[in-house]
Amino acid sequence: MITKALIVAAVSLLAIGLETLAVYAQGDKVAEPKGVTVKGLVTSLGGFSATVSTPVFVTGSTVELAPGGQTGRQEFRVPTYIYVIEGTLITEYEAGPIGIKGTQYHAAGQSFMDSGGVGWWHNFVNRSEKPVKYLMLHLGYPGRPDPVQKPDKE
Repeated sequence: MITKALIVAAVSLLAIGLETLAVYAQGDKVAEPKGVTVKGLVTSLGGFSATVSTPVFVTGSTVELAPGGQTGRQEFRVPTYIYVIEGTLITEYEAGPIGIKGTQYHAAGQSFMDSGGVGWWHNFVNRSEKPVKYLMLHLGYPGRPDPVQKPDKE
């Protein structure tokens, strides 16, 4: 009997407390946006156009290339989005259509998409005297291989 009385008392106090919060919340002004700047980055048409019925995994990391550094020859196996945070990221693509193949320069605030899995081997390079920092996001499916492939060592 004491247990039932304690439960009823606890539920009553909870109901009163929640009712008080609702009244208080309704009296507050709705927060208006202030000091917000939104900058669109990139929209890729075709970088990831598959219709999926399984969850899409987004994995990512921030990368810093030291002055004179490079990632070495690599290929993305899944669509990959790059956003340059600081410095100028130089990408040297071995293959690809016009506009992809060759050397590309991406300054801080710029971004690009690599569609992944199409055989576009590349090397990210920092030829400056300051570090280059970038955000790298990979879009894939459960069970897919690692998003970055390095060449086999001979």
